[in-house]
Amino acid sequence: MNVVIHGYISARDKKSRVAGQSPKVVAVARTLAHVKYIQHRPGDDKPPDGRTFFDETEENLDGRSLRKAIKELEDSKVVAHKLTLSPEVEPLDKKEYTREIMQQLAAEKGQDLKWMAVEHNNTAHHHIHVVILGKDKNGKSVRIDKEDYPKLREWGDRHLERTRPIEFARARDERERKDKERIETRKKEREAQRQERIKEGLELPWLHKKIVREQYEPYNKWKSEQEKKEKDHRLEKTPNGRGDKPQIQETIQAAGREWSKQNTIAELKELNTHLWDNHDERIPVPEYKKLIAWIKEKERSRQPDQTEQRKTPDKEHPKKEKDSFEYQGQKYDKNSSYEKLTKLDNKLREAKAERLPVDQYQKFRGWIENADRARWAGVTDRQLQMSKDKFARQGASETSPNANRYVNPMQQQMMSNPVVGLFMQGASIANELVKLVDLRDHRDRLKEAKDNLEEAKRNKHQDYVKPERTHEQKARDQETIEDIDKAIDENRDERKRRRKENEKERRKRDDGLDYMR
Repeated sequence: MNVVIHGYISARDKKSRVAGQSPKVVAVARTLAHVKYIQHRPGDDKPPDGRTFFDETEENLDGRSLRKAIKELEDSKVVAHKLTLSPEVEPLDKKEYTREIMQQLAAEKGQDLKWMAVEHNNTAHHHIHVVILGKDKNGKSVRIDKEDYPKLREWGDRHLERTRPIEFARARDERERKDKERIETRKKEREAQRQERIKEGLELPWLHKKIVREQYEPYNKWKSEQEKKEKDHRLEKTPNGRGDKPQIQETIQAAGREWSKQNTIAELKELNTHLWDNHDERIPVPEYKKLIAWIKEKERSRQPDQTEQRKTPDKEHPKKEKDSFEYQGQKYDKNSSYEKLTKLDNKLREAKAERLPVDQYQKFRGWIENADRARWAGVTDRQLQMSKDKFARQGASETSPNANRYVNPMQQQMMSNPVVGLFMQGASIANELVKLVDLRDHRDRLKEAKDNLEEAKRNKHQDYVKPERTHEQKARDQETIEDIDKAIDENRDERKRRRKENEKERRKRDDGLDYMR
């Protein structure tokens, strides 16, 4: 995916408010300083006279016309927009790549944009800096906001997919692989936290969390409360059936980062799935309602408005909400088996799978949770009964006249004690449950080190894209990212070497076994 970094310089910025100076003058000076920086930033790719600019038609521009246009720009809210395009795959021609994106942006805005750009090839991630004047060639103000970022990325992806299809496909697969590794890293972190709780005595290692859940909140009680919540939710809905109004210009904190309505619908749905999967990371109900409202609003914006096509009787008698839906010819409802529901859940997680509307998805995940709770309902009682039957059979066989076994009278007297018997039954339950837990150590130290390096790289990249970072700080961030990339490459080489050694040892063992036969 192409990385798009956007910022702007305005007389209304806090940085433009300098005592004793005009904010407009300060903003213009800041814009000229940015132009000077991207033209003369140190690096092997910088000629003695500085890098040259290009625009939609011309190349090898010295930037004088851009600086002149900035100085002569009439009063506007924004002096200039700063746009950084960092393609995932290096384009065959960065200028053609930039011009295509800017042409699409101009067509989307319906404006004749005035811009100039310069290439930076002195880092591991080659990128292009674009300076867009705050007013177009017709004197109309130019506005670029967060809703334009996904479009810019999409236009860049289309160009790369057309000009470098093989490299783009490889990069996409690599990105998906890293996303899976990130998910696995989060799972390992949660498991490490669980082990820490076990170490501190806050959790028992042999207790399955679903068994504990059943003890604290039995299934019948939980189900009645869920039905009550669904009834209250239907009563709270507005007459048009859309529920609460979507929240605008607000954010929520979830999964370790900040989310808002400006995120894409795919990102918001992915967050919703993550919250369903991880109970310990769920957010407060008011914030979760904001998330669902954002998703519903984006889904409605994709569909044509059919309000006028509805007949009056439909408004007076709204349709009852369906308790089932169809997906790829299969029907699903709340009575579907747990196996059938989880199979569909795994299918929906595939990269190119058709997604469910958020209302159907919410019901669907609720059905899975209900089926899962039903599976574990009464598990402790069943396990206790199984243990009693087992001990009864063992006692009958041990006290049988045919059993040639000596029974210590003291031991027999202790076992007849009901307290001791109850303790042994509990120990038997623990023994059975321990068998369900995989205690083998499959840790891959090199892979964990790679995961830590990837996490450090992501954190440093988040620092790099922060708007308040200075150019010097960003330069240091870029150097750190390059060092981390080198360490990741070394880690990958070491892992390849280890795999070859393990494969060699395995072949030796197989050859030895063949020889003995």
